[in-house]
Amino acid sequence: MDKKGEGGYLLVKVSVNRFVSTRVEAIRNDVEADIRRLRKRTISRLEEVFNVAARVARCRNGHQRVNGKMTAIGLVQRKRWFRVAEHAALTMKNIASNVDEKELLSRLNELERLVDEAKFIEQSCMDILHEPHHRIVEA
Repeated sequence: MDKKGEGGYLLVKVSVNRFVSTRVEAIRNDVEADIRRLRKRTISRLEEVFNVAARVARCRNGHQRVNGKMTAIGLVQRKRWFRVAEHAALTMKNIASNVDEKELLSRLNELERLVDEAKFIEQSCMDILHEPHHRIVEA
């Protein structure tokens, strides 16, 4: 039989309240632990992106594979890889202090765009590389 208190409210045993409270606390702890794991894993992966991009940006005589062919990495591509490294570092800094899913996805989309841009060798650069030397001198 249910006992009704003042105003017709149902009185709940303290043990039920404690049970619910401990479950909510357990869920909160799980979420916090998952966020810490997610943060740690995401920062670790972004650090790998940063290290590779920074290495390419520092490399003066490096090459990259474009459409199955090895091509020299010029100053323009090095600058683009520097921007990738910079964005990865800023994203790591942001994640270290805050995990906002929408902002994180937005930053990752921007990072992906920068990587695609860094991989892209402009057609005019490719044309210059393949032209005979006498045509370059004439221009």
